[in-house]
Amino acid sequence: MNRFFLSLCLAPALMLGLLPALALGQSRATGEGFDLTASDGIRFLAQEGRYEAQGAVQLIVGDWVVLADRVVATLDDNQRQMKHLSAEGKVFIQRDTLKARVSDLSLRLDQQQLNLRGAPINMQMGDARLVSEGELSFDLESGSLTLKQAFLLQAEGLVISGGAATVATAAGVVKELYVSDGADVERDDIRAAAQNLHYDRDAGKVSLDGAVVLQSGGVLLSSASAVFDLTTGALQLNNDPDQRISGALLSQ
Repeated sequence: MNRFFLSLCLAPALMLGLLPALALGQSRATGEGFDLTASDGIRFLAQEGRYEAQGAVQLIVGDWVVLADRVVATLDDNQRQMKHLSAEGKVFIQRDTLKARVSDLSLRLDQQQLNLRGAPINMQMGDARLVSEGELSFDLESGSLTLKQAFLLQAEGLVISGGAATVATAAGVVKELYVSDGADVERDDIRAAAQNLHYDRDAGKVSLDGAVVLQSGGVLLSSASAVFDLTTGALQLNNDPDQRISGALLSQ
């Protein structure tokens, strides 16, 4: 798992309520709720209402912080507030407990939609860390994050990996995880694999369903479903009424 903590000490003087300046090659631009700086200059295309910033770019818009090699930001019809931005290169984005490092992103402020792309995507949400490769879609209004490719998530001592998944967040914290294309989970000396997985942070449980296989020390078990209580450490295995839980002792 890559660690990508970045300490930011950003206290720019935001100039609120001002129309953006129409300038070419400037190094700073401000407007209603945003502050944009770039080491290689900023170009403003007045007709399109678009900023193009190059070099070491820093953009603060609302409660978002974006650092990148290149940023393109489009204003609303009144050319006062930003409604959309894209960033490329070595990109870092942060809002509250959400932090991510990617190769490019698209943030629709008017639609509350964040799309991240990278090889890899490194994301931190509170105490949870997510690594994936490809594209990630985040509906900021509902807090729903969609993964269409392999990923690895670390949370509450769990290491969960799998294929397609949906993550439910609230206040920047991972609350639930749904995996529907094969999942593996580890915690301490327990390892398990299943077709489907549901991690529920508030309930303190991991539910597995579909061809479940569990290993703990020298014991190997299989069942139709299982529930792991993260608080007590209890593991409950379930099968259909006409089936038995099967198991084996592994040689040491």
